[in-house]
Amino acid sequence: MFMAFGASEQREQDKFEQLYLTYRQVMFNVANSILKDPQLAEDAVHQAFMRILNHLEKISEVDCPKTKSFVVIIVKNISINLYNSRKRRTVLSLDELENWTMDAGASPQKQVEDREGEMELAALLERMPEGYRSVLLLKYDNGYSTGEIADMLGLSEENVKKRIQRARKKLEDLLQKEVSLS
Repeated sequence: MFMAFGASEQREQDKFEQLYLTYRQVMFNVANSILKDPQLAEDAVHQAFMRILNHLEKISEVDCPKTKSFVVIIVKNISINLYNSRKRRTVLSLDELENWTMDAGASPQKQVEDREGEMELAALLERMPEGYRSVLLLKYDNGYSTGEIADMLGLSEENVKKRIQRARKKLEDLLQKEVSLS
């Protein structure tokens, strides 16, 4: 039986296909940089596209910085969740050690400490409210200005500045709790 798509359904399908073609490789690279496992990275990208499909109406333009940031944040959060669920153990495999980008001047102990710090920070970010985590990632990980973040999120610059300030304070509080528990 032949089923015809309505004009709006066809536009949504075309938009989704364009998103996939435009961002699949970027999303895979982001996921793989976190997970260090191509199969898990593919899973993360798939999950991200399923989540994007549920929010397709929020995307007005496919090829724009706001959309790129949106898809990157989604795949990043999914990848961090997968990473944290997979990395509950503290033992590191030789394969993981081999995949690290080593600072040639740093001692192996310093490199392990740096990597542990990165994993702790990722875990702390995961525990933060989504609004705080997103502005921190957009600002410090993606390098967007306060004005660009305000445009992406539909907020005033003052609101974004305040969110960043509160997010940093929340992150400091979480870090202090972690240190006091150690």
